[in-house]
Amino acid sequence: MADIEQINPRNEAALRAWWEVGRDATAHRPGNPWPAWEQSRVALPADNPERAVTLLGAIDGREMVGAAMVLLPTRDNDHLAGSAVHVREDRRREGLGSRLLAEIEVLARGHGRTTLTGEAYLPPGGTVPAEAFARAHGFTVASRESIKELDLADYRARRDDLGVDLPPGYRLVTFDTTCPEEHLASFGVLLGRLFAEIPTGELDLRDSEWTPERLRAAEQRQLAIGRHVLTVLAIAPDGSVAGSSDVRVNDTDTTHGQVGVTIVAPAHRGHRLGLALKLASHDLALATHPGLRAVDTSNAEVNTHMNAVNDVLGYRTLETLLELQKPL
Repeated sequence: MADIEQINPRNEAALRAWWEVGRDATAHRPGNPWPAWEQSRVALPADNPERAVTLLGAIDGREMVGAAMVLLPTRDNDHLAGSAVHVREDRRREGLGSRLLAEIEVLARGHGRTTLTGEAYLPPGGTVPAEAFARAHGFTVASRESIKELDLADYRARRDDLGVDLPPGYRLVTFDTTCPEEHLASFGVLLGRLFAEIPTGELDLRDSEWTPERLRAAEQRQLAIGRHVLTVLAIAPDGSVAGSSDVRVNDTDTTHGQVGVTIVAPAHRGHRLGLALKLASHDLALATHPGLRAVDTSNAEVNTHMNAVNDVLGYRTLETLLELQKPL
């Protein structure tokens, strides 16, 4: 019988075995679902000011046959624990996933967490065993999202037809990861409203506070692990940050990017700032990394405005993401 053990992410051989289980378990999914080894090798052992990460492995003899992760937010939403479970295909239906999940729950409760979250990725209109597994273990679907991908060759060909004018008095500011000092505090205020302003379904998420110090610490982590957060801010006539959008690209894979956060403050909606920001962030990503081939994003299915913006850009749906949660 396999043993469930904690994996030291600074033990590169053990981390590689853990990573390979996750890679193989997600190989059937479209797009770019699993981070490159060189990115995981750097990011997982690195200190993270936003959350603590524990890796678990199911080990049978000298082989790792299951892999799991526990994510414990440390700055806010400290009632939550995030979870992910993967089992090697030839070792499924042996109870390994259930044992890994049970260990996750023990760890989460031990840290005083009261809500466990997870994810399941489905083909559009279909299902996967992870959905039934989650249901059997007490998870409910708190939100449904669409995972989408943009072919940047198509985007380049259509870009001249996608222009949008900024409203009078607004301007755009761009930066790579490190926010200009003059916009830092206002940017933090906008990010602090994220969970209140985007559709999150029944997810047990609470407001956060992004102080300048917290923003700078998060920026330093991104720089340390070789991730570029290519950001565009919309600056209102009064100088405040009215909206933001970013595309994230890792040094270890400059052919794929991922949209991070796109948000427009309520007082500034109705001016097509969301579309202007998304266009500008994608243009910035291409200008910085000309070899980019695709960008991924996700949006709640009920977020009709942002889904319409993504449709204009040319995104196509790859998967349905079920955001799962259960009380502990």
